[in-house]
Amino acid sequence: MPPPTPVPMRQGAHPTAIRALHWAVAAAVLAEFGLALARMAAESTSLRHTLLAFHQPLGLLIGAATLLRAGVRLRLGLAQWQEPVPRAVGWASAAVHGLSYVLLLSLPVLGLALANAHGHAVTLPGLGALPALLPADADLADTLEEWHGRLAWLLAALIGLHVAAAGWHQWVRRDGLLDAMWHRGPSRIPLS
Repeated sequence: MPPPTPVPMRQGAHPTAIRALHWAVAAAVLAEFGLALARMAAESTSLRHTLLAFHQPLGLLIGAATLLRAGVRLRLGLAQWQEPVPRAVGWASAAVHGLSYVLLLSLPVLGLALANAHGHAVTLPGLGALPALLPADADLADTLEEWHGRLAWLLAALIGLHVAAAGWHQWVRRDGLLDAMWHRGPSRIPLS
């Protein structure tokens, strides 16, 4: 069954499920960065282990929520706008969103592989230890750790770009894009 055609609107809201998943993933990603930065700053080994014990399952939860979000977005679609967006802006938006989804999905898998390469299992509350993706390998762990960090900073840069673009839409272009992701009620304003 094809996804329903979104109702064209100027300042209506995206579907509630999409908005809820967007903000939940955003909050979880901010928490992940906070945990990672706190872990890097921590002098105590036990504190670093505790922070990692929260960082790992939260990262996997972000990956799962991103998969769910992609599925919901494909199923429900997004609100469409009365005024077309310039082609370059549309391409840039698709590129930032696409790469963000790729990073939100790949970083948790990379983190799981990194833990395994360090010889550690990742444990999820209520589920126990996940199967290892890789055997322990110190050299591979160093490489994976470097890539995990680089990709995390790339994600941070994309988030900054995403926030700046949302501000541009809201306060320069004034097309209601931020309103569409923020509305709490089912306020969809048809064009007709």
